[in-house]
Amino acid sequence: MKNITLTALVLATASLTVASAQGMDMKSAYVRVVHGVSDAPAVDVYVDGTRTVANAPFKAVTPYGNVPAGKHNVMITAAGDKNTVVFKGDVTLTAGTYYTVAAVGYLKNLKPKIFTAKSLNMNKGKAEVNVYHLAPDAPRVQALAKDYNNAAILPMGVAYGNEYTVNVDPMGVNLDIVPFGKTTPVVKNLSGVSVAGGKSYSIFALGTMAGNTLDFVVTEDKVVADSMMAK
Repeated sequence: MKNITLTALVLATASLTVASAQGMDMKSAYVRVVHGVSDAPAVDVYVDGTRTVANAPFKAVTPYGNVPAGKHNVMITAAGDKNTVVFKGDVTLTAGTYYTVAAVGYLKNLKPKIFTAKSLNMNKGKAEVNVYHLAPDAPRVQALAKDYNNAAILPMGVAYGNEYTVNVDPMGVNLDIVPFGKTTPVVKNLSGVSVAGGKSYSIFALGTMAGNTLDFVVTEDKVVADSMMAK
């Protein structure tokens, strides 16, 4: 996976789109949005003039939705206030590509961070786990599997603004998130994480340590049909 930095939270919102639960539509791109800025308000998203996302709060992670490839006009506003525009502009999406678009940083210098993939996991014998570090004041982190003698899941850890993908055996596990190279302090314990073969999962580090809003959100990565309807 490669990540790309763009200049607006909006590309992050072109992401809330219609979806197809069955195979890939090569005329569509697949996009999800992550609201990772703890001091930013909930937002509404308009795509080509239609409100497709309503009142998305901090820590919201949408499923992948599909949208026709090509250029779209996107506007992001404060929730319920169409006059308070966070971003407005055109975005271009490439067919067959999966986009994770995250708003990161702080409200005063909010930035989008975009990660791309060509497919979801198809290996029935392995689970794919994607770890996204989107907490600006948190250190490089490691995930330790407590049930497996504190086995390190991330070979080099993950630093802010980056993502790392690892394929693991299907399992149920309790994870301790710690600074890279250490076993303490435990930044967060994620209990009861269960991953299955043939599926993809994501762990997002969101918020800030200074603001006491740091949290980790675990999701199964899915494409959901009709997730982009007028709201």
